[in-house]
Amino acid sequence: MKVTIYTVPECQFSKAEKEYLQAHNVSFEEKNLETNKEFLTEMLALSNNFAGTPVTRFEMDDGQISIIKGYTKDDFDKVLGYSKPQETVVNSTINVPQKTPAPTTPPVTPAPQPTATVTTPPTISPTPTATPPVETPTNKPADDKLNSVLENLQSKADETSVATTPVNQPPAATPPAALPSIPDFQDK
Repeated sequence: MKVTIYTVPECQFSKAEKEYLQAHNVSFEEKNLETNKEFLTEMLALSNNFAGTPVTRFEMDDGQISIIKGYTKDDFDKVLGYSKPQETVVNSTINVPQKTPAPTTPPVTPAPQPTATVTTPPTISPTPTATPPVETPTNKPADDKLNSVLENLQSKADETSVATTPVNQPPAATPPAALPSIPDFQDK
């Protein structure tokens, strides 16, 4: 087996890999990328342009080649055959008499929770703003002076609308009422 490592001096992973290989008595050739730029070209070609170190090339005695980018102990254990083969577990059924469990305290059933009733407040529709009803003798005794003033105003309104509206002609547009005067509140 031939092992080639492409490294740089300050790489902690390269140092860890070299220690691993030495601990397992695996000889290797180290190619320092800082001392020879041709080694960098070789490494990039082997690793499909992997831009890290270490890159390790294993050429086995049977001709099989493995490339490992970076360093992890598990990857090296697999390539070098140091990892334990996974044990195959065979499913089998064994009839083992089961003991009846000892009685335990009965499970505690939680008390039923009261259900909350949500009541929706009644919908209150806004009351339309309207002129207050004219008080009549049916709902309140009327003030004679007030009634006479109201009747007088009503009769004048009726006379004006009858006198000014010619027959078979629509009523003329009412001129807009004069706007109220707004007091000037400037500081004087």
